[in-house]
Amino acid sequence: MDYMEIFLKCIEGDIDTSKASELIRQQADTLLLFGKVKEYEKAVLCLTYFIRYRQYNTGKINGNDLMLFLRDFVLYVGRVRFPRLIQDAVRRDGSKIGLFVAGDGAVDATGIIPEDLKEHKTYIEEVYSLSEAGMQSNRSSFGDDYIYKFTKFKKYRSLEQKVAVHSAIDLPDNYTLMISLPTGGGKSLVTQLLAATEAKLTLVIVPTVSLAKDQCLQAKSCITDKVICDSVFCYRGDSDNSVIILGIKNKTARLIFTSPEAVIKSLYLNNAIREAAKDGYLHNIVIDEAHIVPDWGVHFRPDFQIFSVILNELKEASKKYIRTYLLSATLSDDVVDVLFSLFGSDGNNIQYRCDALRPEPRYIIKEYRNYDERVNAVIEMIKYMPKPLIVYVIEPDTANKYCKKLRSMGFTNVFSYTGDTSDTDRELLLEKWKANEFDVMIATSAFGMGVDKSNVRTIIHACVPENLSRFYQEVGRGGRDGLPSLSIMAMFTSKDDGRNDLSVAFGLVNKSILKKENLLIRLDSILKDQRTLIEGDIIVADLNTVPNSFTDDEAQHAGMRNMFWNANTLLLLHRKGYIRITHASYDAQQKTYFFMFKMLDVALLYDKDRLGETIASDRQNEYDMRVSGYHKMADIIHHPKAKCWGRQFVSLFPLARPICSGCPAHEGRTSVTEDSIKIRLESEVDCEASEPSRLLKRHMGPLTDLLVPINDYRDLDIDLIGEKAKKLNVSCVIYPDGCEPAREVGCLFFSHSEFMAVASKVAWIMRNGLFIILSDNVNSNNLIFEAANKNGIEHYRKIWCCKIDTMILSRNKTIHDFLNCRTCNLETI
Repeated sequence: MDYMEIFLKCIEGDIDTSKASELIRQQADTLLLFGKVKEYEKAVLCLTYFIRYRQYNTGKINGNDLMLFLRDFVLYVGRVRFPRLIQDAVRRDGSKIGLFVAGDGAVDATGIIPEDLKEHKTYIEEVYSLSEAGMQSNRSSFGDDYIYKFTKFKKYRSLEQKVAVHSAIDLPDNYTLMISLPTGGGKSLVTQLLAATEAKLTLVIVPTVSLAKDQCLQAKSCITDKVICDSVFCYRGDSDNSVIILGIKNKTARLIFTSPEAVIKSLYLNNAIREAAKDGYLHNIVIDEAHIVPDWGVHFRPDFQIFSVILNELKEASKKYIRTYLLSATLSDDVVDVLFSLFGSDGNNIQYRCDALRPEPRYIIKEYRNYDERVNAVIEMIKYMPKPLIVYVIEPDTANKYCKKLRSMGFTNVFSYTGDTSDTDRELLLEKWKANEFDVMIATSAFGMGVDKSNVRTIIHACVPENLSRFYQEVGRGGRDGLPSLSIMAMFTSKDDGRNDLSVAFGLVNKSILKKENLLIRLDSILKDQRTLIEGDIIVADLNTVPNSFTDDEAQHAGMRNMFWNANTLLLLHRKGYIRITHASYDAQQKTYFFMFKMLDVALLYDKDRLGETIASDRQNEYDMRVSGYHKMADIIHHPKAKCWGRQFVSLFPLARPICSGCPAHEGRTSVTEDSIKIRLESEVDCEASEPSRLLKRHMGPLTDLLVPINDYRDLDIDLIGEKAKKLNVSCVIYPDGCEPAREVGCLFFSHSEFMAVASKVAWIMRNGLFIILSDNVNSNNLIFEAANKNGIEHYRKIWCCKIDTMILSRNKTIHDFLNCRTCNLETI
């Protein structure tokens, strides 16, 4: 029986619900494994029905909540003869949302679409059909010893993921590697294998406790080695972490997920990782979701930026041993610059970039001149648009008002998630959201970071985000399974109302950067405060220092916000080269941060007028960077049909291709296609060819090439070649397209087409040498030969496995005639 037959038998009473759930879950996992995402999501909807039925039956949700789900179920999965309890509920509550019981007893739905959105009927139908037409199929890439030995996987998701893993593991000490892989590209495998492949500590810094917990559980489920698995931890400030601290001290912990606050504020963790750095045990520090770090304003906590100071201290303590990794999906140029200025390693910064735009969203924009009209329109969208669904707003109060209005209409299974939501409630909401216990979330930008929920179908912006990057990141929380999603911008544009969305958005930008005058006042106050310790050009400052321009009442209520502004002041001066922050700490008793910094030009920093003139342009550059993102957002708002939105996003993310599946500028998908291999930039690492193994040296001597003559490449056992390559300790085997390995040999394999992409971009991961099989295709052989003799690969050792008279066109000779090499038979290796 397939999942649908099991489901129908269950609702007919022939199979117990718990048994049906177990069987459907097993089938869902199998469907996902074989890439049948549409059927997988429909199976998940069947499982979600059991949850809703139980919630309704036990009084946790009401009839309106049930109807909201059933309408989506019918439109996604199809009409079904539900049990009498459900039929009665539909007869009682269904008509107001377009549900009815047909003559044959099946529950059916009318395709109600809000009047505002009727012109976009095609987009909505595409989402409800779970169309796989536009899905980008990642071609899996052959596995190797890293995943065979340490994980449950047999193949990499893509070539891009495989190269990312090898780049990370092979990275020299004291380097910073920025890795961008598309959503769903498997970035988490990088951190897991960094920890699995060496008996050192890998510390992963993530923005939220929920994400740390998720990634820890994911790592434990992926890593198959029990000893390593038991050495994976999530450090949370509100938990007993004694086992983790002991693991660091005993050098048994391999992988720790935590937040920047925990590293800064937990004295035990802070001291333990400092010792680990000093002992050479802490080797890798990973900053996940790195694109959020440059949000300098007080709207996001500054701990990520403060952690950059801690990182520099750890690098110094380790004698430049620590490697740093910055992980993200898509990155803009200004974000890259800021990230390297904070977390970079002088002269040793490289990028591995596979940026790609999301093909899933269909973009819709609607304008409202009346605020209440917009509110009512959004409510209608919540009722009738595909779910699960997120509504984004700017203010927590707005989110609460939407929830209150929906509840007054009888919809109780809707929730809000904002910066005001307590940590306990946040964790509970996220668990319920991921478990499909409710389908509507009203949220501010505080929600969504790293939330691993693949089946969100609609993102509504009942606001205008303050920049294009935030808009794109939030839209990207829909359709993470690769199936279509909707992005609806419902904006309020009245010029006579202070709640105008563009005005609110600009206000957020304007308030996120200190004015020059306030910056100078804060610095002056810090330098003159009696608690500040000054010894020559070294300053130790308490960030609780109140500006001397504050009134007594303002000073009394300064609090955390004031401390964050002081942090941002000093961090800006640090980034712009006026000071160098050398130490950051947190005093739990006084609830304050302390910065130690060196004044790089003492006279300038004490000369308020001269400093004001000098810093004006630096502050303006910071402000312009912020405003640029706002203007890109405003351009889309003012001229939504002027240019394909994919091209608008490429102005922000220039390494991506302008992919778009539908926007106000055009109906349907553009003709632009994604590259089959998305390695965008060359990453150069200053490292020499590795020393050859004794066996390879015996065959090759002092030369860098070895010729292994064969009769026909088609008769070769590629697996045997892989085993010989491992024996010789060379990096990889390059084989003709179509001649794929059959067994799990464990060697790193690249097809000819894969090699051409990797050789020109990430050649250094092959510095242990290459075992290259040439085909009978003269043009292909020439390309492979030329690629293997530039970009530094000319210095690497190469074993050429081909016919002895293979012609190389660029040399106008056979390989045997011109190659300075020894020759040996395959059997003798």
